[in-house]
Amino acid sequence: MNMSGLSFNALPPIDLPFRFFLSAPLFIIVCALLVLFSGEILWFSRWQPNMLALMHGFTLGFLTMVMMGALLQLLPVIGGIGIGKPRFIATTSHALYSAGVITLMLSFVLANNWLTLTALVLLSLGLGIYLGAIIWVLIKKMSQGDSINCFRLAIASLTILLLLGILLLANKVGVTVPFILYDKHLTDIHALMGLVGWAGILIIAVSFQVLPMFHVAPNMPKYIRQYLGVCTFTLLIAYIFYTELALGLLFISQGGFALTLLYVINQRKRKVPDTSIKYWKLSAATLLLLNLLYFLPDSFYSSTHSPLFMALPDKTMLLTAIFIYFYLLSVIQGMLLKILPFLSYTHLQQRCLVDFSAMQFIPHMHEFLNKKHGIVLFYMHIMSGLSLLAVIIMPSLYFIFALFLLLEFVWLFVLMMKCMALYFSVNKKINLSNTA
Repeated sequence: MNMSGLSFNALPPIDLPFRFFLSAPLFIIVCALLVLFSGEILWFSRWQPNMLALMHGFTLGFLTMVMMGALLQLLPVIGGIGIGKPRFIATTSHALYSAGVITLMLSFVLANNWLTLTALVLLSLGLGIYLGAIIWVLIKKMSQGDSINCFRLAIASLTILLLLGILLLANKVGVTVPFILYDKHLTDIHALMGLVGWAGILIIAVSFQVLPMFHVAPNMPKYIRQYLGVCTFTLLIAYIFYTELALGLLFISQGGFALTLLYVINQRKRKVPDTSIKYWKLSAATLLLLNLLYFLPDSFYSSTHSPLFMALPDKTMLLTAIFIYFYLLSVIQGMLLKILPFLSYTHLQQRCLVDFSAMQFIPHMHEFLNKKHGIVLFYMHIMSGLSLLAVIIMPSLYFIFALFLLLEFVWLFVLMMKCMALYFSVNKKINLSNTA
């Protein structure tokens, strides 16, 4: 494990990121129940109220929740500076944000303006407090490394995402801003800022550190580290004015990132079976597949004149589902399999600096999350992903997707609980040793 250039002196208490991580799968479990009770009508349009609730459950409830928790640890490790008053910031933002996501999902399902207004307030406060603390750290004089610069772009994307979300929710309750055109293009900008800007650029930043650190892989090429994040963010801004050209270039740039990922993974020195590597490879292959699907002629999609034996479903829904499930969720799950044991081990190791004899209580890192359990999660993810594609094509199969989704994220929740339970059990032994 290569940890050169990293700092572990400003780590926040481990229960702070843990609460974000542990909350995330619960939102997908709720999403599985939503799929089950909504029926096949859910899949007829991406503008269905329940579909909007489902999308925000995935993107805000799971993806953003995990990334918020991860940043609490990544900033001090990579940049050397943690957020100020971490317990107050993390506790407050987590509570407000969680309540905001729940309320937002309910507002879509129940079409209630008071719920929409409540969600607007809670999400604005929760994300606002969190963003304020992170931005304050990022504008300080700290490491100017490639990952930190990408963090800045990801946080800028999240800020734009929040502002656009406020505009859209305010418009839903009848409050409009002059000179703003409230149309599908504004919604698409909002979605792309979240999926490609906030989540996508953050994944790019994390890959610069994680692959060399955990897998003894070479560094990403210099031009990727210096320019990919900036290029992605610039194309997102250009999308506002030059829709088709910017979107096509975005797909191509992400395809280039995928090829680089596969090359770097193949060059790693530690070529042992690893589930997180399977997730990275799946993610890279997904980006390449998305390029193929995006550049297929529109006649292949939802048309009786399709050259295929059957027409593909709605193009936007298909590409979005594949990007979220097979790319974003794959990377996040693969990272959790590494982050949870690593954080548990590192925090316990830090506790033993004042009493080295307590090191005897710390289990091997793999005991925090069994490798066999991780590979089971990976294959569950493949099965639920394939069932998602099936239900997009044949909505009557919704119950199969709901079942696989429920099983996968209940299993992920169980793995998280086992890891955290072992951490607190060992931590208790160290406390007793220190007081003896």
